[in-house]
Amino acid sequence: MSQIDLKAEQDAAVEPLLPIEKKLIGWSLGIGIVFLIVLIAINHFLPIKI
Repeated sequence: MSQIDLKAEQDAAVEPLLPIEKKLIGWSLGIGIVFLIVLIAINHFLPIKI
């Protein structure tokens, strides 16, 4: 197996996010929060009765 040079990995420059990556992160978080709110509302109005 080849050895990974961790020092070289730490010294690597951090690249900023591309605009499309920022949009994808925003959309993913937005959709996740909306679905969470929808599920909470469904659970509040139609609770599961065992």
